[in-house]
This record gives sequence, structure tokens and C-alpha cells, in this order.
Amino acid sequence: MFSPHFINRVMAITITGLLFLGAQCRAAETVKIGVLGTTSDLPMYLALQEGFFEKEGLSLEIVPFKSGAQMVAPLGTGQLDIAAGIVAAGLYNLSNRGVEFKIVSDRGSMRPGFGYYRLLLRKDIYDSGRYKGYADLKGLRIGTQSKGGPAESTLNQVLKLGGLSYEDIDPTYLGHSDMIAALANKAIDAGFFTEPHATFALKSGSGVEIARGDKVDPNGNLGVMIYADSFMKKRSKAADGFMRAFLRGCRLVNDAYRNGQLDAGPLGEKVIKAYLGFFEVKDASLIRAMNPSGCDPDGRPDLGKLQEAYAFFKGRGLIQGKTEVKDLLDFEFADRASKALGPYNP
Repeated sequence: MFSPHFINRVMAITITGLLFLGAQCRAAETVKIGVLGTTSDLPMYLALQEGFFEKEGLSLEIVPFKSGAQMVAPLGTGQLDIAAGIVAAGLYNLSNRGVEFKIVSDRGSMRPGFGYYRLLLRKDIYDSGRYKGYADLKGLRIGTQSKGGPAESTLNQVLKLGGLSYEDIDPTYLGHSDMIAALANKAIDAGFFTEPHATFALKSGSGVEIARGDKVDPNGNLGVMIYADSFMKKRSKAADGFMRAFLRGCRLVNDAYRNGQLDAGPLGEKVIKAYLGFFEVKDASLIRAMNPSGCDPDGRPDLGKLQEAYAFFKGRGLIQGKTEVKDLLDFEFADRASKALGPYNP
């Protein structure tokens, strides 16, 4: 039996601790961020798991969206502070319509070893011998996620390697899960898959990988962090803190993978824990087989690749108005965070 004195002492310590924790919680500043639930969110979730945002005095309110386009209206009205979005034609069109925001850092890019996008050809077509190289993609029905999305830009790079243009294929727009079924039932001939859907499709045996993003579109941009104008101007301290925490997460991701392989030690376990805690993937062996997107440790997307994607979208008539790449960029937060963290040493 515990003595009444001991019990009273434990209760006093517990109450004091709870009051202290409550004060900490009240002191934390809430940042609202819209997410798409893709594996490009891994750096942010690692940072959250490791307490990096907490150390900056921030609490994240994570709001799920089905598409990047749905995020921008609440971003423009200040209902969201940040959008974990994608590099798409729609961003330029929204800017042309007066929605104020800036791309402030890389969130997902196909750095060496981070292939992410995988072009899978139907296995029966591959086995038939019909396909011998990228030129043989001509006339095929190829699935991708959205018109004017980053996968289209990367797919265009593959086609150029085969001497083809986008007009030489039949693009079919499907959701991630729908594309797996479409490949299996022969509704499409090939598909540009993201993770973890690429690994699911490969494990099902319905497709064969014929291209990986970091090989055909090295450093191609997929995802970006986008700050609302009001967040940048009225809450710059929180905006700086978010970026420092996020880039620490980016650097962890870079450390955890080598040539597309997940570290077998403690770093790999941290990544697996983040996937199990924040994503729908619950199979550790699948997590180890996946090839996620990378993230620049200093938060800098490849400007040449942004220009390349812009020219492709503009050439297809998907961008209206005068907004250009430079009009959407502001890397002051990433630059300050990178300077504060110091040079990245893998």
C-alpha cells in the first residue's frame, strides 16, 4: 500500500506537470496546412514525429484535400497558412486570377536515387516483344493522374527520349487506385504511377517498369510548399519556424535513403514509423520497397525544371495570362532556414 503522503506528493507533481504541459500547449502557435496525402509529405511528417515543429513553438493543424486545386481558394482567403501542393498549370492560372501566394520551397523532387514516378507497361505487351524502347510508346493509351499535373511533364520527357511528342499518345486521366485496376484489366496500356501505387502494381504482376523518374527527368519537380500571402506578411516568425523544422525533415529523408534503398538502421526505422503513423501504408516490407520523392536539403527546387514544365504546359494551352515562373517564387524563408541550419552534410 502507498502512504497518503506519497499519493499526495505524486498527485501534486502530476498536477504541476499537467499545468506546465497545458501552458506549453497554449503557447504553441497553430499553423494550418493543406495536404494531399502523398509520400512527398514524408519530410513534414518526419519533422512532426521528431518534435521539430514543437521545438519551434508550432502546432500543425493538418487539413486533407483531394487535389491541389482545392487548396488554393482557402489559401487565398487565409483559411490555410500553407499548401503542401504540386507544380501544376493550375497554379499559374490561379495567380493570374489574383490569388496571392508564393512557392517557398521544394517539397518533392526526383533527385538522384529518388525515382518516385514509375512508368509501368502492361506485362502482356512487354512479354509480346512489341516494346523495345520509348519510341514504341507511340499510339499507346497511357494513364496519368491529372491534366496539367507534374506527371504529364515527366511523361513528356520520356516521350522526347523516344523522339515522340505528347500528341503521339492517348493520355487517360485516372485516380491513383483506379490506374492500378485499369492496368490489370487492360483499360490502359501503360501508366505513370506514384508511390505507393507503383509498388502495389508491380507486386500484383500486371506491369513492368520501363522508366523511373530520376533517370528520365532528373531533379524534376513534383511537390512544393506554398505560403499564403497573409502567412508570409503577418506571421513571418511562424513562417520561418515552419521552414526550419520542415528542412530538418527534408535532411532526414536524404540521410535515410541511399541509391533508392532505405537505411537498414535507426534512420530507416524512423521512416517506417512515420509511414505507419501518418500514411495508409501499414506494411513495413512495402515501405522498404517503395522509392519516394526526394527533397532539396536547402529547400531549393530546380529552376530549370520549373521553366521546362511551364513551357510544356504553356505550349499545350493550359496556362492563360502573363504569370511566369519567377512571379510565383520567394525563397527568402528557405534561404534563412538553410543558413540557420548550416551546410547539409549527408
